[in-house]
Amino acid sequence: MRNRLPEIFTMAIFVASSLFAVYLAEALIEISPGIKSTSSTSGISIVFVYIAVAIAFTFVILFVARRRRISILRYVFYVLIAYVTFFVSSILAAIVSVNIVEYYVITFAIPVVILVFLLVSNEWYVIDLAGFFLSAGVSAVWGVEIGIWAAVVFLVAFAIYDYIAVYKTKHMVSLARVAVDESIPLLFVSPSRRNFTMRDLTFDNRGEQEVLMLGFGDVALPSILVVSSAVYGISHPLPFIGLPLAGALAGMAFLFFFNKNRPAPGLPYINTGAILGFLIAFFMYFPLRP
Repeated sequence: MRNRLPEIFTMAIFVASSLFAVYLAEALIEISPGIKSTSSTSGISIVFVYIAVAIAFTFVILFVARRRRISILRYVFYVLIAYVTFFVSSILAAIVSVNIVEYYVITFAIPVVILVFLLVSNEWYVIDLAGFFLSAGVSAVWGVEIGIWAAVVFLVAFAIYDYIAVYKTKHMVSLARVAVDESIPLLFVSPSRRNFTMRDLTFDNRGEQEVLMLGFGDVALPSILVVSSAVYGISHPLPFIGLPLAGALAGMAFLFFFNKNRPAPGLPYINTGAILGFLIAFFMYFPLRP
């Protein structure tokens, strides 16, 4: 069991982040009804724009890394995480606060605490907490804004891109190396030893350190489909949330247990499982929507 703890821990993060994203999405719809997608296919036109942006962003990171401007890059990600966390905490504050003072305290306290810990410690549990909020926030917003079939196309497109980026062009492997060696918060880190510290970790010794790493995107992107499925199947929440989650977990388990000691693209496995889970729920209740 001890050797499987990193895998179990990472799967638990995925489940918790996805369910939290669904909760945030429902709250977001209640607060701002106009944000919800107008049809099940809305958003398809921007799927490939997102992919183009992701590719460009990746190469910008690698370019900056080669120019040895790592500290600037690290702080950019800190600010990005703080911003998304601020957005998430503002939604939570709108739900739980009873007065304006509580609203602003909750809204600012969470991102400030996470940002301070990133600046001071930057240990694996801080990175994982930051990734949790980042993944849930992104999944909630995108899952609400794009329709369910657009979300399916989104996951298919990114699964193909991830496969090419890892096995063909290999630039995603280069990105992971930069993230690990330069302590840039882009990956969930799940160690199997209690005394593990990020100071001992490099990309090349991750096997010796008995640590499992999974990109924030490998959690956030399939969670988008979980959120979209939940919004689409609002009348039957259990299958439309549970089945995409179960499918994604099955894909994640396949990724973990059949790709040992080598970099592997997570999205082809996890996204495929999430899509199959949604399709099972869809055909169980078809036609759920006109």
